[in-house]
Amino acid sequence: MTRLPVSRYLLPVTVALLCAPAIAGAQRSTRQLVWRDELLAADAAVADSTRNAGLARALGRAGASDLVLLYPGAPVIAGRDAALRVITAQQALPRVLTWVPLHAEVSSDGSMGVSYGVTTIIADRTSPESARMGKYLTVWRRDPDGWRMVAHSQLGLVPPSAYTPPANFTPPQPRLPGSAADFVRTDTEFAAHAARAGAPDAFAKYIAADGVLFPATGELVRGKAEARRLIAEGPQSSWVWRPVAAGAAGSRDLGWTVGEAVITPPGGSPFFTKYLTMWRRESDGSIRFIADGGNARPPA
Repeated sequence: MTRLPVSRYLLPVTVALLCAPAIAGAQRSTRQLVWRDELLAADAAVADSTRNAGLARALGRAGASDLVLLYPGAPVIAGRDAALRVITAQQALPRVLTWVPLHAEVSSDGSMGVSYGVTTIIADRTSPESARMGKYLTVWRRDPDGWRMVAHSQLGLVPPSAYTPPANFTPPQPRLPGSAADFVRTDTEFAAHAARAGAPDAFAKYIAADGVLFPATGELVRGKAEARRLIAEGPQSSWVWRPVAAGAAGSRDLGWTVGEAVITPPGGSPFFTKYLTMWRRESDGSIRFIADGGNARPPA
């Protein structure tokens, strides 16, 4: 997408950030801290597996059967088997991919967690100078056998034009379960606000106080005022989006949505994108996003 730097538009990503993983909020239960540490260990294990064995092997081991994948240039991919089929068909995948989390948090009942951070992408193992940076976002579910990935988005991994659809491939349809209705409703209201009052006002309204945006220029933008400033600096495009997949913690204090967006700059051609947004229910009952990130998709 063209504009500045949030989830529903596409730009090449270069990120250089140093930040310790942190759990949001001043007070968290001891159990949440333990669950958060376990989630970070699972995230590190997937990053190591991706570096050593490749993204397909890593997602095959750690992905839930209902994994939703946002791969650059592809449609929303629902289901681990479909995701693995897509990844194994890609000739443009970098030789080395790994990542480090910048932030993680866990729901109060420990059923769901989120993490996001920076990726290191090396196109050629023999050429360190080919290294570049990207971003990732992952949603996790804690099953009896540990943390499993249920949604994953890579930003800056490959150019969208490099996507190769597998032969005779029809993406399975994603789901909008009733358990995530509050988060789907909030995402829909967010989209309506953007259409009515403009994207800068909508992002300033729906971002959490500690929510983040990742500009293509590399800095970490946090909070309402900076989100408004950042988006207002870009072309005042028309934004339209809708959620197509979602999930929520059993405690309903964390949730996520995946959706499809169309962003049309003034006098320009539309950009077709998809997004993963992480949501948190705040102490006053409102739902605000922690982070969101996305990449291009084919026209519907």
